[in-house]
Amino acid sequence: MVLGDATKVQGDATKVQGDATKVQGDAIKVQGDATKVQGDATKVQGDATKVQGDATKVQGDATKVQGDATKVQVKRLVCTP
Repeated sequence: MVLGDATKVQGDATKVQGDATKVQGDAIKVQGDATKVQGDATKVQGDATKVQGDATKVQGDATKVQGDATKVQVKRLVCTP
């Protein structure tokens, strides 16, 4: 009878250990999912930064074109008798 009880206790302990391992595995999966979400967010932020950089470049190009047009206009004013 004592041996049977000890075997049952050992079986219960093994089940508890298995449950703890499953909980640990679930926690690792959640952590992995969170890392993936963070990676995706970082990529989105990087893409947004690139778009912002492209917009700044376009704005700079437009400013250069405007400056060139102003130069042409000044030359015309200077050359006009």
